[in-house]
Amino acid sequence: MTVWYKQGVIGDLQPVVRKGLGKVADLYAEVEEDLFVTALRDGNHKAGSLHYDGLAFDIRRHYKQLKTSIKVKLGSNWDVIYESNHIHCEYDPKG
Repeated sequence: MTVWYKQGVIGDLQPVVRKGLGKVADLYAEVEEDLFVTALRDGNHKAGSLHYDGLAFDIRRHYKQLKTSIKVKLGSNWDVIYESNHIHCEYDPKG
């Protein structure tokens, strides 16, 4: 299993999000799939996006059933949103 980064993907992540990306990479390794990271702090995101604070990352979607597995792996402080062409993962603790 390899972690790939889309050309032009740049930016550092907050430590908790770096750890979260590692957990997702572990999940992909378990199912023997490569992980494609499509956005960190780069790109255009909507106003207020947590990408700009290093608190979110996007990955290429493969299997819809992975969304639930990713949410379980990351935990309740994370939002995992299945977009049309990627999965958006953001660290956004409530309360």
